[in-house]
Amino acid sequence: MREVWWAALPVVVLCLVFSVINGEIMQAISSGDFEGHGLDPSLASKPLSELLMEGYLGPVYQASVIFIPLAVAYLAHMEYSNGEHESVLLNSQVLFRRRIGTILVVVSWSVMITAMAAVVNYGVCFILADETIRGLLSVYAASAVWSRVVVFAVLFSVLALLVSALSHRLFLSVLFFLTLLLFSLSGILQAVPALHNLLPLIGGRSFAFWNSAVGLISIGESLLILVAWIVVGTVGYLFVSVGKRR
Repeated sequence: MREVWWAALPVVVLCLVFSVINGEIMQAISSGDFEGHGLDPSLASKPLSELLMEGYLGPVYQASVIFIPLAVAYLAHMEYSNGEHESVLLNSQVLFRRRIGTILVVVSWSVMITAMAAVVNYGVCFILADETIRGLLSVYAASAVWSRVVVFAVLFSVLALLVSALSHRLFLSVLFFLTLLLFSLSGILQAVPALHNLLPLIGGRSFAFWNSAVGLISIGESLLILVAWIVVGTVGYLFVSVGKRR
């Protein structure tokens, strides 16, 4: 149980760091001090309400997509390293239910962690905001943004379970997610748009920002890609950890 909370710590801490940076940026925009913080003056043309929506999203989203898959991979490999998977395989009748339970527990954990990160982010925004920004803060808007981050948290949780079941090596699981992050940030696959847009961090941008202009596809198509990844991760994990070993 202690390891579960230790695994959650990086997500919350990273979110706190991003939230403080975001709060300072919002203060600079509100005061008009763009040069002092190296900000693009064009941000002045954006409504504060729109910038706040990005502020609700950024810290929680970034911390979640970076550390949740690594944390889930770590927890999954703790089970394998302790040999618990061997004892489970001796009783194949409960194996499927055991794996369904694993999915539900991991998904619940990831949702709880993103909720904690969202609360931390909102709290930092409230503390650092001036009177102008504080009057625009909305718990409802922040909750709506958090609900979108939850989709990514669930996706990367089940994907981490699948990768862990395939590799049984923590190093390989971490390497997979670092490679996925590299491909997403570097645009290596832009030469093949069909593959590039299927990456969850690329295809899911329209849904994450709730703005099709930010991504390359519509919000509906973006959500469809994310749901497809969740289905593939869930079915793949059950097949590898249950069906293939019966």
